Amino acid sequence: MKKRVATPLPSSSSSAGPDKKQRMSTAIQLSPAEEKLFSLLLDVAGQPAANGAVLRVAGGWVRDKLLGRDSDDVDIVLDVMTGRAFANLINVYETTQGRQARAVGVIKANPEQSKHLETATMQMRDSFGWVDFVNLRAETYASEDSRIPTVAFGTPQQDAERRDFTINALFYNLVTKQVEDFTGRGICDLQTRHLRTPLDPRVTFLDDPLRVLRAVRFASRFNCMLDDDLRAAAQMEEVRVALVRKVSRERVGKEVCAMLTGSAAHPERAVQLLHELGLSESVFLPPALLEKTPVCRADGKAENIDDHAWGRSYAYVSEMCQLMMASGDVLDVDSLTSEKKHELHVRILACVLLPFCGLCVRDKRRRSIAAFVFQDALKLPNRDAKDVENVLAHVRQLQTLTCKTFNRLNLGLLIRSIGAQWDICCNVALVQELVDSGPVCDSADARATRLETQATSRCKLQLHGRICSIRSLSACLCKPCQGNDLIKQLGVKPGPQIKELLDHVVAWQLVHPAKTRDDCMLHFKASVVDEAQVPSPVE
Repeated sequence: MKKRVATPLPSSSSSAGPDKKQRMSTAIQLSPAEEKLFSLLLDVAGQPAANGAVLRVAGGWVRDKLLGRDSDDVDIVLDVMTGRAFANLINVYETTQGRQARAVGVIKANPEQSKHLETATMQMRDSFGWVDFVNLRAETYASEDSRIPTVAFGTPQQDAERRDFTINALFYNLVTKQVEDFTGRGICDLQTRHLRTPLDPRVTFLDDPLRVLRAVRFASRFNCMLDDDLRAAAQMEEVRVALVRKVSRERVGKEVCAMLTGSAAHPERAVQLLHELGLSESVFLPPALLEKTPVCRADGKAENIDDHAWGRSYAYVSEMCQLMMASGDVLDVDSLTSEKKHELHVRILACVLLPFCGLCVRDKRRRSIAAFVFQDALKLPNRDAKDVENVLAHVRQLQTLTCKTFNRLNLGLLIRSIGAQWDICCNVALVQELVDSGPVCDSADARATRLETQATSRCKLQLHGRICSIRSLSACLCKPCQGNDLIKQLGVKPGPQIKELLDHVVAWQLVHPAKTRDDCMLHFKASVVDEAQVPSPVE
C-alpha cells in the first residue's frame, strides 16, 4: 500500500478556503420545517407578554447554513426575557391554539464548570427536534483574577464578543431575515476558513477552557487555519491547567467524541492538532488524575510518557484513516449507522492509545491505560472501554502470527478469542507495523529500505487476506453447537467437560473447513469413548 503523506494543517500565514475575492453570500435558504418553526416563534414573540422580544438564531446553525449545510442545531437568543420565560410563553400560546403544551427542560448555570447562563430547551412540534432558548448576555468580572463573571442581559454586540469564535458569533434575525455580524469579522473568517476569537484568546479560553478543544474540533472539521494569537494561547500552561481543573471530564469526553467521530469529523487532523498544541496529555492522561495512580509497566515499574508517544498516536490514527480509505471504507460519519459509528470510534481511540499498550495505572485494580482513559479521563461508556481494551490486548498476538508459518487453527482460535472486534484488531495490528517500520528515506540505502518496508506491508496485508478468507467460518467461530446438542448427539453427560468439548468442535471445523456439521458430529461420536475423554481436533 502506498503511504500517503498527511497534509499539514494550514497556519495563519497560509491561505485556505474559498477565493477571498469572491464574497460569500449571506442569503440563507430556509427549509419548510424551519419556515414553520420560525413562523411559530414570531407569532409567540408578537404576543403582549413577550414585551416586543427580538428573536435571533445564534451560532452553529447560522455558520452551517452559510456553508450550505443542513443543521438542526437551533439556538434562539432573546433580548428582553430569559429563555425559560419565552419557552413557557410558547406553551401558553400553543394552549390557546388548542395544541398540547410541551415539557420545558432547564439547564442551570454552573459557573464553576464554566456554564455561566441558564438555558431552556424544549422539543418543538412537527418533529422538528429540540430548540434551545437563552437571553443575550453581558459579562463583567469583579477583578482581573476572578474567573466567575457577573452575567446580565446584554446587547447583541456584547453577546457576540463573549462567544468562542467569530465564525460562531453570527446571528440570523428572524424579523429582518438577515445575517448579523457584530464582530465585523465572522463572515470574512468563515469565507477564508480563519479560526479566531472575538476577544483576546487567552481571556476566551480561561473563561471556558473547553473552548480550546472546540478550537481543535472546528479547525479539523472545516480545515481552518488557526490565528497566531489563538495558537499561542492554546499552548499556554495556564490554559492546560484550567482545562484539567475547571472542566468536567464528561464535557471533555463529549468534545473528544465530537472531534474524532462526530458530524463531518476529521480524526486525523484533530489528533494532529491536539499533539501540535500540546493538549494530548491534558485530554487523555491528565497529570492531576494520575497523581495518586501513576502509569506503570506490567512489572509495576513506573513509566514516563514523553511527547514522542503522542506523536506516534497521531501517526497511527493517520495511517488508520489512510488504510480505511484505501480499503474503500466510508469516512463520512454522517452516513454511518450507529453500530458503524461505534466501530469507527473503537478504531480511532485504539490507535490513539496504541503507544500505551501494555501499560497500566498503579491502583488497586491495576487497570489498563485504556480503562483509565475511558473510565476516568473521558467518562465514556463501558462498552467502548471494553472493546478498545480487547483490541489492544490482542494486537501483539496477531502480529506474532506473521512471523510464523500460517496455521489455520491458531489463527481461527485467536479470532474466536478476540470476538466481534477481530477485523478492527487486524487493522490496528497492520497500522502499527506500517508505522513502526519507519519512514522511507532518500539516503543511499533508500531502495533497500523501501523494498524492506514494502515486504513488511505485503506480509501484513497477506495476514489480513488470510483472516478474511475464513469469514465463511464465522458460524463456527460463534458457537455453532450448544452444550445440549453435544449431550444429545454424543451421549456425553453434563459437566465441565462440555465447554472443553465445544472448543474442540470449533477447532476441528477450523482444521477441516470442507467438512459439514454432520461430519463433525460423526467424527466426535466415533472418538468419544467416555465423558472424560476429549479427542484431538487434528485427528
